[in-house]
Amino acid sequence: MRYSILLISLFILASAAHGQNLTSAYEYSQRGMARFEKNDLDGAIADFTKAIELNGQNQEFCYYFRGMAHYRKGNPDQAIVDLSKAIAINAHPRFYDDRGNLLARKGELDRAIADLNKAIEIAPQYAKAYGDRGIVRLMRGEGADAELDFRKCFELDSALESQFKAAASQVKQRAVSRHEHEQPSDVEVVKFSWAEAPSTVLIAPSSPIPVSTSTVSQSGTRVLADPSVKGQPGPAEVLDPRVTSLPAPSVPTESTRVSINYKFTASIRNTGSKTIATVQWAYFFDPKDSAHEPLAYVFMTRTNIAPGKEKKLNDLVPSTGSPTGRGKMPNAYTRALFNERIAILRLDYADGSSWQSSGAFGGPQQSRPPH
Repeated sequence: MRYSILLISLFILASAAHGQNLTSAYEYSQRGMARFEKNDLDGAIADFTKAIELNGQNQEFCYYFRGMAHYRKGNPDQAIVDLSKAIAINAHPRFYDDRGNLLARKGELDRAIADLNKAIEIAPQYAKAYGDRGIVRLMRGEGADAELDFRKCFELDSALESQFKAAASQVKQRAVSRHEHEQPSDVEVVKFSWAEAPSTVLIAPSSPIPVSTSTVSQSGTRVLADPSVKGQPGPAEVLDPRVTSLPAPSVPTESTRVSINYKFTASIRNTGSKTIATVQWAYFFDPKDSAHEPLAYVFMTRTNIAPGKEKKLNDLVPSTGSPTGRGKMPNAYTRALFNERIAILRLDYADGSSWQSSGAFGGPQQSRPPH
């Protein structure tokens, strides 16, 4: 039986269930999903538990959504238990993907990789699983393998590119910020700065989005839906395992909004005897108090700086957070709360030789053309 029948009737049945005494596992599961979508997590857990006790059909989804509810309540261990029970009934790739994300959030990276490998084995065209595995591989320091996973993910679903690039950037930032960096002897940093650069963005009509769309966790890994974030998938949207995207709104609209980009610049002078061809550099924000977390933005810039010459490196970080574009990034009102510095992480010379700081982030970086 196709689960899409349940999708069509979900909200009608769930609404009716509120006005009558429930007697069947199916009625409890429908009300549980309605409560889950309204963020009534305790009520959802109670209803899914009752549906499981009554031994109804599609129990894997009751375990799955009960696990999601436990996760939203801040109990990832119980969420993993329920997702494991869902997998035991139906080894669906989405279940493996979400459990892998939760394991990564807990720091269990080997188990997370095993789950994401399984999701890809079952569904080789499941784009999100490649992206999630790329994030975990970055966390393990496997930069080259991570880039291969990201490339495959974006080939399968280009709509995921901005989300995973933002998540990967956070992983790299945290890795770089944990190290002290020795500076090369043949480069002098003359000055550095950053500025906000507002831009108008055209919002196209809504289109299908990945079912397991989620926010970026503190570890940089995308995990299960965050109830504080609008636009997260509700139970009706992820019930059918055959469906890999959500339906677009019935009346798509086009609008514009102002996005805040961040332009970073650093002027460096080559004081050595070899021409510098590529510079990997990081811009750090060190908080002056414990209320803020340190941030680091890592860039790779292709250039051509001859001995004795000075050039300016430029790079742009697009907005990926709040509607104002600021997110956790310091802005004109909060920049006084941070100390700013830059570090040179790697230099590649025109003769093929290179220098690298011991604290540089491992793995290949995408080179940018000179500005």
